[in-house]
Amino acid sequence: MVADLLAIQIALVGMYGLAEMIGPPAFIAPDWLIAVAWPAVSVAWIVVFAAYRLYEGESRAIAPASFDEVGKTFHALLAGSLVLLVIGQGLKKGFDISLYTPLEALMFLGIALVLVPVFRGALRTWVLPAVMRPRRTIIVGAGPVGQLVRRKIDAHPEYGLELVGFVDDRPKGERQLGRISDLTRLVDEREIDWVVIADSDAPYDDTLALLRAVRRPDVHLSIVPTYFELFASNATIEDIEGMPVVSLPPMRFSRTVRALKRSVDVLASGLGLLAISPLLAVCAVAIKLDSPGPVFFRQRRHGRGGREFEIVKFRTMRDGAEAERFALASQNQMEGGGPLFKIHEDPRVTRVGRVLRKWSIDELPQLWNVLRGEMSLVGPRPFVVHESEQITGWASRRLETTPGITGLWQVLGRNDIPFEEMVKLDYVYVTNWSLWWDIKILVQTLPVVLNRKGAY
Repeated sequence: MVADLLAIQIALVGMYGLAEMIGPPAFIAPDWLIAVAWPAVSVAWIVVFAAYRLYEGESRAIAPASFDEVGKTFHALLAGSLVLLVIGQGLKKGFDISLYTPLEALMFLGIALVLVPVFRGALRTWVLPAVMRPRRTIIVGAGPVGQLVRRKIDAHPEYGLELVGFVDDRPKGERQLGRISDLTRLVDEREIDWVVIADSDAPYDDTLALLRAVRRPDVHLSIVPTYFELFASNATIEDIEGMPVVSLPPMRFSRTVRALKRSVDVLASGLGLLAISPLLAVCAVAIKLDSPGPVFFRQRRHGRGGREFEIVKFRTMRDGAEAERFALASQNQMEGGGPLFKIHEDPRVTRVGRVLRKWSIDELPQLWNVLRGEMSLVGPRPFVVHESEQITGWASRRLETTPGITGLWQVLGRNDIPFEEMVKLDYVYVTNWSLWWDIKILVQTLPVVLNRKGAY
């Protein structure tokens, strides 16, 4: 609420400042009216946000995302702006339409729609993890799914979850607290806030009875569903005579959808290349001064439908580094096996190249590939040809859409994600694509780049 109030106040000040720059104020209120109206309007906005349930999911969600609230935030701001607009008209000229009042409402809506999610995101990312006690968590099931949940919790401290341990009926490694029958006792003894159901060897009915017993107001319960590898955020929960069913959206890649995605790519890449051309020139000069060799690194990659194209990046390694790859094969630090090749402290990387990689600036020339239609802004990772040829079966469906500069795995962990999970995420993206999801990934890319996690 405090973050929302601060964002609203700045939006109001910004609105009045812009209105005065455009023309004379439509209405000059007396000081006493401002003193009364300003706090009342501030409280009214909190009431509107509460009515749209923008404060109810904070404690229930594992990782509340400000971007996912943009739809509800927009509706709340629109409704509140319309109400205040009508009230303002009544106070000013007896409901006569004023030239500037609708414009002021639009300016406020535009400013607030940016500031409210930004302030909420900043609060969740930097403030709440520092001041709130981590939510103590137990995972039911210490098998592969449970270990995957553990890895994700450990990799994302911003979730605010502290893993206490596992319960399972078979010993499966460290941090196992007991059997599943001990769950109710452990929840009380260890002051557990969150229980995550992964997988277990216990009988279904026994586990269900325990979960019913442990579900109470002070304990949150989350379930990793079967076939979770197929799900995306746009899956919906439907009801069949009281039984919840998770439904996946149908795959639709119509000509209209492809044309829309391509139009966005052309417009954004063209404007982007123009806007960052000074930065590209500075990087080119720095690369030339730092080490001998070409400014750009070109490499054959697999694109949509398996067609080959030549990707363009800034050269970050010494000239001829690709030929040294096999000599350094023993130092490959890419998790999860697979054909990818990554070394945290790669000796082939130049001084300038290390900076470019750290901030992902070496990827910017790929906007040229986007403009040419060989890549998209968002899509699966375009693997090197010999790496891509090793991806077969269902995973090869990643080639059904145009590869992208950024994508799902980049915003979730970049190079810290194992290869096998990268391929699964690409499959989920291709089979659950939506334009809104592309916009969400693009918005999430910037903070991930600034955080520099997984960049090397």
